[in-house]
Amino acid sequence: MYRKMEVSLSKDLRKKYGIRSFPVIMGDVVKVISGSRKGEGGKVAEVDHASGLVVVEGITIARADGKQKGFGIQPEKLQITHLDLSRGDRFDKIKSLAARKNIVVEKPEPEPEPRKEETAEAQEAKEEAVAEEKTEVDDNDKQN
Repeated sequence: MYRKMEVSLSKDLRKKYGIRSFPVIMGDVVKVISGSRKGEGGKVAEVDHASGLVVVEGITIARADGKQKGFGIQPEKLQITHLDLSRGDRFDKIKSLAARKNIVVEKPEPEPEPRKEETAEAQEAKEEAVAEEKTEVDDNDKQN
């Protein structure tokens, strides 16, 4: 049987949605609130329902062979600081829970993706900078 993987919400999320805890999924941003990793945080990389552990990006442990591996943390030691509401059913669940306490929840606007034009311009600027450096290096080599 799988464990219910609910994690407490941060104070501002509690106030915003009127709920204390919510199931954690990949993509949520969490913070460790107790234990040896207290204060560390990051995006949830994996939720293992069988073992009841949550793996967070950036929190690793060294294996015997020297490689780094994800460190499983118990959900009761975590706090959600940012919810991933990209899945529609998840937002609907929050909305229904908030309605019980007469809290109206507005659907958050999705974060804007960087435009391809901007990224192409940035790429061209980088290429020009590299080309200028090469010409400077070539000029210095010719002088020496």
